[in-house]
Amino acid sequence: MRQASLIGHVIEIYSAFAKKPERPADLHIRNFFSERKYLGAKDRRFIADAYFGTIKNYRRLEAIVRDTDLEKKEFKTGDPLFSVLTASAYFIAIQGLSPDEVNEALFEINLPFAQDFVREQFWAMADRNREIERLGALPPTERLATVYSFPLWFVQRLEQEYGEAEIEALLSSMNEEAPTVLRANKLVVKDREELAHELSAEGCETSPSLLAESALTIPRRINVLGSKAFKRGAFEIQDEASQLVAPLAGIEDTRVKVLDACAGAGGKTLHFSALLENKGEIYATDIDGYKIDELKKRLKRSTSQNVRIIYPERREEELKKKRGWFDVVLLDVPCTGTGTLRRNPGIKWVMTEQMLDEVLVKQRAILEENAQYVKPGGVLLYATCSVLKEEGESQIDLFLSSAPGFVLESTLRTRPDIDGCDGFFAVRLRKSKMESLPSMSD
Repeated sequence: MRQASLIGHVIEIYSAFAKKPERPADLHIRNFFSERKYLGAKDRRFIADAYFGTIKNYRRLEAIVRDTDLEKKEFKTGDPLFSVLTASAYFIAIQGLSPDEVNEALFEINLPFAQDFVREQFWAMADRNREIERLGALPPTERLATVYSFPLWFVQRLEQEYGEAEIEALLSSMNEEAPTVLRANKLVVKDREELAHELSAEGCETSPSLLAESALTIPRRINVLGSKAFKRGAFEIQDEASQLVAPLAGIEDTRVKVLDACAGAGGKTLHFSALLENKGEIYATDIDGYKIDELKKRLKRSTSQNVRIIYPERREEELKKKRGWFDVVLLDVPCTGTGTLRRNPGIKWVMTEQMLDEVLVKQRAILEENAQYVKPGGVLLYATCSVLKEEGESQIDLFLSSAPGFVLESTLRTRPDIDGCDGFFAVRLRKSKMESLPSMSD
């Protein structure tokens, strides 16, 4: 496909996202591709890279567009012309395409915005000295927020939590492309070496993770979901950081009872099932029934047989007699998802300080509600895919200050700039064996 047509496709899909940024960015492009079967793999890669690149760099691109707007228009997010200029700025300022080349592409695909003033603006976009001078005049935190394209409030919070010396590397890493990581399902294959051999036979080369024992990393983007290995349940797609959570429980006996109270689509439920070798009992529930539907499909493919699914409407009835009953309670709580920004860059432009405040309240409520299900001597596992310590360390400090029956045993914190995986926080809390249980009538 001609470059002009590819640029037109990028503008089209990015414009759709800009109109509805609350919709997941990957859902926009999945629907876009599903309606355009004629696109080949190379074309899809070009479009996807430019689309996600524009979203990742939005704040910087927005600043470039507004600074170089020769007619000083009062653009609003989602405005058709603003979306065209933002996507065009990506090709000029990030990819280094010639301004005339981009402008000619707009003419070729018959966009009504390819006018003389736009050509002049494109040349202004290509002036890196202009951008450097503008950025140099900004306060340090605002400069970082603009260069790496993050909400200013978010950068300010990171600076408070990590310090000025660390946040630039962290911000930069959250804009990098995340690798595809697989978890070998040991209910189907002996180990990841067996899975690697099977995938290699299908033309998919992998490399072993240095962080997670069942993880394999795919160095290049390919559709592993179409492989025979996936269809027979030999692996799940799961980031290395996420694969470290279930083992943190420190399970030594496969005959244990586990509650996954925020199971979602079940990535960690499935991991627990494999760790227990299809033994023990796992109760999986979530407030969103549609996620449980997805878990049911994954369970069938994985050959897991020790998971009991509880739909939200049955949760209260199923768990009312289970206080102090579970050996392990996993709380993979709802969060801002900032640890997964490499995969879900659209999150940056929908999250707000108010949303963070609301999720903090929800996390505390989940901790307090589900701690009662841990038996004396049992484990409470708390996890969140966020780089914000407010959602991790601070939440646990607050919980422990009001829950003397629990003690902190182990902490996990991963960062994309240090570990090369998603940003994750998890802790193992142990409930005292002497902790008295409230009566069922309380």
